[in-house]
Amino acid sequence: MHIVTTLAAPMMGVTADQPGMVAREFIYETASFPSCHASTIAETTDGGIVAAWFGGTREKNPDVTIWVSRRISSSSWTAPVEVADGVQPDGTRHPCWNPVLFQPAEGPLMLFYKVGPDPRTWWGLLRTSPDGGQTWGDPQRLPADVFGPIKNKPVQLPNGDILSPSSTEDHGWRMHVERSSDGGESWSATPALNDGKAIGAIQPSILFTWGDRLVAVGRTRQEKVFHIATEDLGRTWGEMTLIDLPNPNSGTDAVTLQDGRHLLVYNHTPKRRFPLNVAVSADGRQWDAALVLEDQPGEYSYPAVIQSRDGLVHITYTWKRERVRYVVLDPRRLVLRPLVGGEWPVAAPAARSAITNCPDWRDGKPVALADVQRPPVDTAFLYRPETEWTYSHHAGITHFNGRFHAIWSNSREDEDAPGQRVLAASSADFTHWTEPTPLVDSVTDGNGVERVLTAAGFHQHAGVLVAYFGNYGPNKESTCLQAVTTTDGETWSPVRDMGVPVNPNHPPQATASGRLIISGNISFPYTDDPAGLTGWQMSGIYPPGMAATIKDDPASFWQVAKRQAWEVALCEGSFYQTDDSALHMLLRGTGKQHRSRLWLSESRDDGATWSEPIETEFSDTDAKFHLGRLPDGRFYYVGNPIGRGRTPLVLSLSQDGVHFDKHVILGEDSYEQRCPGRWKGGEYGYPHTLIHEGSLYTIVSRQKEAVQVLRVALSDL
Repeated sequence: MHIVTTLAAPMMGVTADQPGMVAREFIYETASFPSCHASTIAETTDGGIVAAWFGGTREKNPDVTIWVSRRISSSSWTAPVEVADGVQPDGTRHPCWNPVLFQPAEGPLMLFYKVGPDPRTWWGLLRTSPDGGQTWGDPQRLPADVFGPIKNKPVQLPNGDILSPSSTEDHGWRMHVERSSDGGESWSATPALNDGKAIGAIQPSILFTWGDRLVAVGRTRQEKVFHIATEDLGRTWGEMTLIDLPNPNSGTDAVTLQDGRHLLVYNHTPKRRFPLNVAVSADGRQWDAALVLEDQPGEYSYPAVIQSRDGLVHITYTWKRERVRYVVLDPRRLVLRPLVGGEWPVAAPAARSAITNCPDWRDGKPVALADVQRPPVDTAFLYRPETEWTYSHHAGITHFNGRFHAIWSNSREDEDAPGQRVLAASSADFTHWTEPTPLVDSVTDGNGVERVLTAAGFHQHAGVLVAYFGNYGPNKESTCLQAVTTTDGETWSPVRDMGVPVNPNHPPQATASGRLIISGNISFPYTDDPAGLTGWQMSGIYPPGMAATIKDDPASFWQVAKRQAWEVALCEGSFYQTDDSALHMLLRGTGKQHRSRLWLSESRDDGATWSEPIETEFSDTDAKFHLGRLPDGRFYYVGNPIGRGRTPLVLSLSQDGVHFDKHVILGEDSYEQRCPGRWKGGEYGYPHTLIHEGSLYTIVSRQKEAVQVLRVALSDL
C-alpha cells in the first residue's frame, strides 16, 4: 500500500509532531449531506481502502443514509456514493445507522448497517460487494435477534468463524457476540454478557490475546472503558469489569496488531468527545499513551481502526459531525508513555530535526557563525538598470555549449507586477556578459491583461537546454509552468506548457535514479522524462483535499498554511539527497510567527510523497536559499542564515548532510539601490548555484534590482 504523507507540522498544528503519524486528511471536503457520523473502514482483498459512514440532515432524521468512498490513489478518495437507505416497501422511510465494513478472508466485502426509528427498535441488514466497494448487491435483512456488528468490525477466527461484536439498548445497555460459521449465511448469538445495570456497555471491539483467549473492550455509561474476556474463542465469557481508562459515553474501537500488541482509539475524558487519543497495550487491560489525534474543542468521535497487510494502521472518525477524517499511523514508530493513575501524560516538547548550521543564538535569533572563512571571491555584474525595467530577481545560471547562460525575472518597477518578463544574458568567460535581452517578453491574456512571468532556471539533456518560467495572472490566477528550448543557446523554441500549475522556486534537480524534481513552495512536481519536458506529476506538502485545485504561486503557500492551521507559512524549498537515497527538502518559514529556522520535509520514495514538515536547528532570516553537493561529496547551503537585509551571503558545508559546520562568506558588501519599487531590497537575494570546472558560481539579485554572479574556487573550500 502506498501512503502519501500529508500532515500539519509540529507546533503549527496541535498533534502532527508525534512519532508514528504518517498521514492525516479528510475523506471528502464537501458533500450533499450536512452531517455525518459513525464511520467504518476496511482493507479489501486487492489491498484497497474503503470507508463508509451515515450522512444526512442530522442523526436520526429519516433522510440519513449510508455513504461509501474508496481511496483511489495515494492522496485522493472517490466522491461519496450513497449505497443504502431506509425506505421501506410501504414507502415509510427510516434513518440508517452505524455501518460496519468487514472483509473476510474469502468472499465479498461485507457492509452491515442498521435501519429503524432508533437504537432500541432498529434491525440489521447486510449488503455485499464483489469488487471492493464499487458495486453492491441487494440488501439482506439479518435474522430476528441478530443485529450484526453494532459499531465495530467483526473478527475472523483461525477456523474461519466470524465473530461480530454486538449490543442492544432496549433492556439496558447490554453486550453480546454473534457468530457465523458459514461466511455470514447463518448466525447464532450469545446471551447478554452483562445485566445493563451495574455496567451499561455497548459497541465492543474484540481483541486476540493468546491461545483461545479473546478480550472485548468498549463504551459504557459508567465513564470508564469496559473489559471482558473469554477463554474459549467467544463461546462463553467471564465477568465484565471497568478498567482505568475514561470514557465519555462515546464509541471506541480497537485492533490487535500483527506484533501481538493492541491499539485502542478513544476519547481520554469522562465527559466530552475531545480529545481523541490512541493507546497501546500488551494484554488489553493495562494501556500506555501513544498519541493524540485531536485536542481542540469540538466533537471527534466514533473511531474505527484496522491494520492493513503492510503493517500500517488506518483510522477514521467523526470530525465535528461535518466530515470524516482519515489518519494513518506506523505502529512501529509510536513512542509509548505510561498512563499513571489513568492520567494522560503531559506532552513532550516538539521534536526538531537535527539538521543544523551550528549558529550562536541570542533571544531566539541567530547572531553569529563559528569557523567563518573568507576565501577570494570573483564577482561580475550582469545587469544594473538606470531608469526603467528596474526590478530584477529569481536568477538562475548554467553552462551550455561553451558559454554561461543566465535568466532572471525583470519588471518595470515592482516585484511580481503585471508585465514582468524573463531576461537572458550569456558569457564566454564569466566576466564579460552580453547585453540582456528578453528571453520571453511581457505577455497578455485574451483580454489584453498583462500577466506575470517568473524565471525558474535551466535544465539540459542530450544537447538541449531548457529554460523554465512560471506564468500567472495579476491576481495569481491560472498559474502554469512553461518552458522554451534551444540547441545552440541562441535560437529558442516557442513557449510550451508543462502541464502543472506551478511557479517554481528552483529548476529541476535530478535524484540518483534520474528522476527530476522541481522545488516549489508547497508542491514538488516530478517527472521521469530525462528531458524535463513531459510527464510532470504533482506532489508536495499541501493537504489532499486541495489537490484538485492546488496551484503553486506566491499566494498558495499562505492558503495552505491557513488550511493546515500552521502558525508559520512554508515556501521556497530546496533539497539534497543523501547516500541512503533519502531526499531532504528544506523550506523557508515566513510570516509573523517566523522563528528564524528552516523546516524539513523528507521523501523516501524518490519524491512521490513527502513527510510532515518539522522544524530544524538550521538558522534562517526568512530568505530563499539553495542546496547542493560538491564533487567531493560534501553537501552545501548558500543563503542568508544570519544578519539583516539579506547579508552576508554564506556558503555552509557539511560532511554528513546534518551538521553544516564550516562557513564561507561569499558576499558582504553593499549595493546602493538606484530606483525604488514595491518590496525591493536585500543585498544578496534568492541565490542559485552552479558547479563548473573547479568553481562554485552563485547568481543573486542585489536589492532586487541588479544581477550579479560570484565565483569561488572549490580548492579554497
